[in-house]
Amino acid sequence: MKQLPWTLCVLALALVAWLALAVVNVENQRNALVSKACVDPAFKNEVDAKCLASVQSREHWWQHLTYAMTHFRN
Repeated sequence: MKQLPWTLCVLALALVAWLALAVVNVENQRNALVSKACVDPAFKNEVDAKCLASVQSREHWWQHLTYAMTHFRN
């Protein structure tokens, strides 16, 4: 029975880490779209999907996380 709380704690921390990674990825892509970093060169009104999958729109991952956690829309 002593193992259950620690197992739940580890699972909760893993879930939080996974969600943080997802937020960082989404904010990275959102920032790239807003700054028009991935405009398709052939079609000016379209988005380059390969660019969007690999773009780094800020220098560090924690900048994405900080921005996402401090800027909410109502």
